[in-house]
Amino acid sequence: KFGQTDEAGSPLRGITIETLRKAQVTAPYDGRIVYAGPFRDYGQLLIIAHGEGYHTLLAGMSRIDGIVGQWVLAGEPIGHMGPDNAVDRSIKNPKLHVELRRHGEPINPMPWLTANKGKVTG
Repeated sequence: KFGQTDEAGSPLRGITIETLRKAQVTAPYDGRIVYAGPFRDYGQLLIIAHGEGYHTLLAGMSRIDGIVGQWVLAGEPIGHMGPDNAVDRSIKNPKLHVELRRHGEPINPMPWLTANKGKVTG
C-alpha cells in the first residue's frame, strides 16, 4: 500500500499490483507519453503526463506499446506484462508498480484509480 514502509524502512511511493502473465496494461487517464523505455532495475518504465502537474509512472512491463510524444486515452492499451516465455513456470506472476505524482511529489493513487471503477475495462 502507498506510504507503507518497505524492507529498508523507506515509505512506498506508489502501489504494486500483481498481474497475470502477459496481462495487457492500459492507460489510467488521458495524457501524453513523456518517457518510454528501460529504467534501472524497474524493467520498462512508462511516464504519462496528464496536465496540471500530474504524472503517472508505470513500471515492470516487459513491453511498452507507445512512444514519447504519443497522446493516449484512458483505457487505451499501452503495454504488456511479462514474462514473454511462459515455458518457465518457476517465474511467479509479474508485478506492475504504479505511482501518481503531482509536481514531482508522490500522492496516493488509490482514490484516483477507484474513481474509474465504473468504467468498462478490457
